[in-house]
Amino acid sequence: MSASFDQSAAAITGWGHALPRAKVASEQLEQIHRLKAGSLVAATGVKTRYIADRLGAETQVALGLRAARVALERADCSASSLDLIIAASAVPQQLIPSTAPLYQQGLGLPDGGCQVLDVNTTCLSALSALEIAASYLESGRARRVLIVSSELASCALPWHAAPEVAGLFGDGAGAWVVEMVPGRGLVGTAFESFPSAYEACQLPVGGTRNSPHDNAGHFLEQAYFQMTGDSLFKLVRSQFSDFLDRFLDRVGWSRGDVDLFVPHQASPLGLMHMARAFQVRSNRYIDITRSHGNQIAASIPTAFSEAQLRGMIQPGARVLMLGTSAGVQFGAAALVA
Repeated sequence: MSASFDQSAAAITGWGHALPRAKVASEQLEQIHRLKAGSLVAATGVKTRYIADRLGAETQVALGLRAARVALERADCSASSLDLIIAASAVPQQLIPSTAPLYQQGLGLPDGGCQVLDVNTTCLSALSALEIAASYLESGRARRVLIVSSELASCALPWHAAPEVAGLFGDGAGAWVVEMVPGRGLVGTAFESFPSAYEACQLPVGGTRNSPHDNAGHFLEQAYFQMTGDSLFKLVRSQFSDFLDRFLDRVGWSRGDVDLFVPHQASPLGLMHMARAFQVRSNRYIDITRSHGNQIAASIPTAFSEAQLRGMIQPGARVLMLGTSAGVQFGAAALVA
């Protein structure tokens, strides 16, 4: 089902993604980490993922710039036309300064050339950035916004303690160009927070809670991603469906009105449960989890880009991007392509 409207709205006019050169199979990781043959695919469902050479040419910013340049080309615009660049990632390249200035620099924009900012709602960072971009565009504070989500999950995975968690993740970057367009674009967004499950997904270092100056040994022990899957799954199962129905009711859509679901690529099992719970057939959602793994904030823009390349998003289609993030937060964005 397609939809259209007369007013202008914030629309994704350019999209792109970038992947590291190394595509690593689960069998290779089992050998590296001395795991039982077949155990990773059995535990995660992920067959391959991309792992960046982060100490070489494939830094977080380098991957983000690759995705950004593709998005700018598809939007048929130059970097000099950007008014705002938003770096939307769960983990920045470093704590201070923020990452966005490096995208400005890498795209060849001079000092003072545009505004930049970082936003972090972990896996939902791109959707949060999309909402911020829309507010800038609708208020006239910007005419064109670039969103870049680049993640190197591979640098902090708990292979020693929880290989079934580590095996879920992969590296990559996605980018969007957003501007006001008549007849299509963003219909609405929604976010809800559930801090009762704050510690279900966490990386407890890099801030003021754990400092290497206090206890270097403890700091190193905590410098790996942690996830309690059972508690997170219970929360999502009990609350997410109602959250989504409230949002769809607000924008005037039903689940059946959605032409394509673009979910956060959390895990193959997670997407399977989503499809069953929402009664969505495989041709109505994009699933790249088995080949890409969970790319954190880069997951949704990368899946959106893949869906475009596969011809799954036609002009006028109703697209629903949705997911969960550490914190825990639920998020959704509805748009007409």
